[in-house]
Amino acid sequence: MKLTINQKVLEKTLAHANWIIEKKQAVPILGYILFEAIPEKGLKITATNMDMTIVDTINCEVLSAGKYCLPAGLLYDITKKIKIGSDIVFESSNENNSIQVTSNKASFSIHYMDTDGFPPIADLDYDVSFMMNTAILKKSIDVAKVAMLQDNSRFHLNGIHMHYENELGNINIRFVATDLFRISCVSASAPQEVQKMEPIIVSKRTVTEFLKLIDGSPDKETKVSISENRISFSLQSAENIQTEFSSRLISGTFPEYKAALDVSNDKILIVNTSDFIEALDRVSTVVVDSTNSVKLNIASDKLVLSGVSRELGSATEEIEATFNAFDPLEICFNSRYLLEVLREIETPQVKLLLAESNSSTIIKPTDTDTAPDVDMVFAVMPIEIVKN
Repeated sequence: MKLTINQKVLEKTLAHANWIIEKKQAVPILGYILFEAIPEKGLKITATNMDMTIVDTINCEVLSAGKYCLPAGLLYDITKKIKIGSDIVFESSNENNSIQVTSNKASFSIHYMDTDGFPPIADLDYDVSFMMNTAILKKSIDVAKVAMLQDNSRFHLNGIHMHYENELGNINIRFVATDLFRISCVSASAPQEVQKMEPIIVSKRTVTEFLKLIDGSPDKETKVSISENRISFSLQSAENIQTEFSSRLISGTFPEYKAALDVSNDKILIVNTSDFIEALDRVSTVVVDSTNSVKLNIASDKLVLSGVSRELGSATEEIEATFNAFDPLEICFNSRYLLEVLREIETPQVKLLLAESNSSTIIKPTDTDTAPDVDMVFAVMPIEIVKN
């Protein structure tokens, strides 16, 4: 085997592999990558932890073919320390089962393992495949993940629920997450093929790793493929790198969420998004208890935020707002839950649909024309107001 590859491209690919490789391996071969040089096709690097698999195909100069298992961590560390942008030459050696790695005046000899021990990566028969604009897919997943459950107490909530909706002939794919205190729901237009998919739950780890992959390709398209227990994303993750990332789906039933979003809250509060975020962030500074409780006192033309801590003190701030109800409303929220939702909204103003102080609040952008391909809505449960 002999090939030449650019240092920056190889570093990017090895970073992909090391994201999914566990630091401590019960099976040593899982700490290795499958390194395949294929003439006229390039270099193919495969990594797996059995639940997730990533295959990168790199466009580079391959002079002769070869297939070896190389230590992922060591190769990544070496590549990072080679001069940025340099060419790296890989050449097999008949001595000591090693691969010679050279760049400029640096040379390394890396021992490889037999490829027979590497887990077989089967070509799965996916039930449905469809294409989505990568930027829209990234935006949808990135916004929906705000409400994912962060602990492992309920495995079926540790991820994003994906399913399709046919709304008056418009085919959409929905990305939904909930931690039982909030719901995030993002809808994006999708091709007809998406109607063949069954509802699925994509794990939190899969979401995290996938979002890392698509930073370099916002204007491309991603092929999404789904089977009974796996999902695959195929995309150009960077220049000269074609990536296929597949992962096991979560087995479980996602809770019924539509009723929580389809509520007839008739009290409408409209407020400047950035003013609301900044005021909420300032007032919550003094709140250090587990509920992060901040009270909202809402009147026709203003919103007063207040936070109290017995140990530290108190804070209040008033901002302009528009409220359509005649009677003022007092409602309390976990400030962190509210802030995380508000920071996903990019429109100048945000709309809160309220009912009573103990009913869920619907939060959405005021101007959907700014992001016509992505529609988002959130539900946030208030905290019970304790009267002193």
